[in-house]
Amino acid sequence: MAIDRKELKAAAKQQISGNIATYFGLNIVLGLILSASAVSFIGPIILAGPLQLGLVLFMMQVVRKGEGEFGTGFKGFNYFGSSFIAGLLMSIFICLWTLLFYIPGIIAALRYSMTFYILADNPELSGYDAIKKSKEMMIGHKWELFVLLLSFFWWYVLGAITLGLAYIYVQPYVDATLVNYYEKLKAEQNTAKAE
Repeated sequence: MAIDRKELKAAAKQQISGNIATYFGLNIVLGLILSASAVSFIGPIILAGPLQLGLVLFMMQVVRKGEGEFGTGFKGFNYFGSSFIAGLLMSIFICLWTLLFYIPGIIAALRYSMTFYILADNPELSGYDAIKKSKEMMIGHKWELFVLLLSFFWWYVLGAITLGLAYIYVQPYVDATLVNYYEKLKAEQNTAKAE
């Protein structure tokens, strides 16, 4: 089942309406926490996974319920162990593949891209199991996701031209589109299991 990029992106534009200010504020706070943790080399390594999961949980709430709550961005810490392991293992695996060449590194990043979405929906999973499920989910979809991400190229150019100002809109737009993409993959996977 091929995805409709225009449909995913149109839905994302509607979903982020009214949520951009909360998303922006949440990113500033989480960014400050990550920056403060950088006083120690290990700080960002420890916090990256839970913070990433928190952002995914927030954006899932936006997409599914129409409004994201600021506090949701910190719920990744409720699953600290699994989100930390997921983030750490993803970083290690992607770095190792990148050592071979850039293209295997990009493929690895696409392969593991659904890890935090899966973890958000299945908090009982270990970080490693979420990575394994992401690999399964992305079979036959890596190129599709690459093209979807590439479709935001000019939006990122606009962000650079405006010295980052446009990213206030662009980043939640991209993140909501990725949640919509995950929802499509999940529905496709559930349909395949039922058949």
